[in-house]
Amino acid sequence: MRRLLVGLVLACAVWGQQVDFTKQEIETVKITDSLYVLMGGPAQGNVLASVGPDGIFLVDSMYAQMHDKLLAAIRKLSAAPIRYIVNTHLHGDHTAGNEAFAKLGAVVISHDNMRQRMLDAKVDGLPKQTYGSTLTLQFNGDEIYIYHPAPAHTDGDSIIFFKKANVMHVGDVPASLRYPNIGVAEGGTVDGMIAAGNQVMQIANAQTKIIPGHLGPVIGFDEIRQQLTMFAAIRERVMTSIREGKTLEQVVAAKITKDFDPGRLGGAITPDRFVTLVYTDLSRKK
Repeated sequence: MRRLLVGLVLACAVWGQQVDFTKQEIETVKITDSLYVLMGGPAQGNVLASVGPDGIFLVDSMYAQMHDKLLAAIRKLSAAPIRYIVNTHLHGDHTAGNEAFAKLGAVVISHDNMRQRMLDAKVDGLPKQTYGSTLTLQFNGDEIYIYHPAPAHTDGDSIIFFKKANVMHVGDVPASLRYPNIGVAEGGTVDGMIAAGNQVMQIANAQTKIIPGHLGPVIGFDEIRQQLTMFAAIRERVMTSIREGKTLEQVVAAKITKDFDPGRLGGAITPDRFVTLVYTDLSRKK
């Protein structure tokens, strides 16, 4: 397990090194009078900022190399102190900025499993507050409901719902139209991703503004339904291939996602990589 975690950290570091951060700028999108999405490009996670009389509350923190630009974008919204950061999961494009914000006084919050995995991997920016199943905070006049789905993208995911504003940040569970990453080395599963997408639609409603972990900045149930349809189809195709005794190389070469590829090539996960992740998860279940 320790080796897998170290591999995760190294993989995030390598991907981060491939991004030319000097060319990445922050785009700020107003969602409500107090909520904003801060976007730094498809390679790093969307940050949701609540700005109000209680201070600033952030969901995720991007790569550490984006801290100065992210902070500058936040300061254009408010000079108030940054009180909290909630991480949707442990990957570096969502958490590597934690340490810099913690030095400014922010309290980092996560699910228990996420903190433990970061601790095992000796990653900086550890959460200072954790929860097990759900956590509710009152901040800036809203009730913020944070819950942990069953292992989906990872086994330490958090979904954050601003109830009064009717805005939900879902991290990297199936949302925007791209091929999602599945953290197969961090407890993520295909079946869990499907279950988490369905759960989002049960807790949210058709009017909820859903913030995905990447792209967007706002999607609705239509995109989630399309992603769940894709997941179910690719799951069945890969499982059939596994039962037929086909190797990973054969399944990847068959290009079984080609009917879903249009519109899903905007993210960091290629079709071949997505099929590899699905195969890796399903083959160990068999």
